[in-house]
Amino acid sequence: MNVVVAHPSPDVRRELSAPLEQFGFGVIEAADPETALATCRETRPEVALIHADVALDWSGVALLDELKGDPEAFATAVVLIAGQGVTMQTAQEELRRGAQDLLLEPVMPVELLARVRSAARTKILQEELVGQSRRLETMLHEDPLTGLFNRRYVLTRLGGLISGARRHGRPLSVAMVDIDHLKRVNDAHGHDAGDAALVGVAIALRDRLRAEDQLGRLGGEEFLALLPDVDESAAATVSEKARAKVEALHIQIDELELSMTVSVGWATWDGEEDADGLVRRTEKALYEAKDAGRNTVRGGQSASASLRRRT
Repeated sequence: MNVVVAHPSPDVRRELSAPLEQFGFGVIEAADPETALATCRETRPEVALIHADVALDWSGVALLDELKGDPEAFATAVVLIAGQGVTMQTAQEELRRGAQDLLLEPVMPVELLARVRSAARTKILQEELVGQSRRLETMLHEDPLTGLFNRRYVLTRLGGLISGARRHGRPLSVAMVDIDHLKRVNDAHGHDAGDAALVGVAIALRDRLRAEDQLGRLGGEEFLALLPDVDESAAATVSEKARAKVEALHIQIDELELSMTVSVGWATWDGEEDADGLVRRTEKALYEAKDAGRNTVRGGQSASASLRRRT
């Protein structure tokens, strides 16, 4: 476990460092705020002991703000050291800004060790909580096999995109993709091969889309791509390019090489329908693509477009 000891006095730094080193801590000393910040960025210590005089002002606030606002150093637990004259208001302000603890001079070795160990344990617990939170968040929106968004999340995002398109008067399209004859792969080569084929197609589709597009797995072998700021002409082009990308794909599984195709249905938001209506129209276009022999693309006509054509 590493500890940065930041104090303007080399003698005091040694006094603080000695008991820490004696009990197995790795100690890195710093005499000024710039060195302290750089050291925390480079070494990412578990704890930083920072004296108030090391900071840019007497209270240590400026350096603490820098540490907690830094993407590399923010996780370091900070224990501030201040003189006996520190006020309760100042102590509360330091803790509010992110300090883990506050030690008053003179610092006794036993208290120093106890506070550093406590700060390190708290940091570990915080990191575990953050990790658990991230894992839970991933489980809530990620499909475990493909790493794409899951059905619930991608449909929720579609609702948000429709609201944005309505508010800003922007086009929005979606494309539904179905892998052709994936069941045959499962039946002939097993579900491991089928899963590998599904993942390979998912990667190919994701690579074909723009960074601002969103791709989710609806379930089974179906995917839904959300295409913000994409009109009918662009949606047809994107869908065809996605189909061709998969058709050119060769998936190697040990000695087996698989070639896959997809059927694609797309639709552009008509300015009135909700997410369910847009998905139903896209799904209808997908069925038309499958009925046309698969490995093809079909576009979903909106009710308003159909009405304009009849009139």
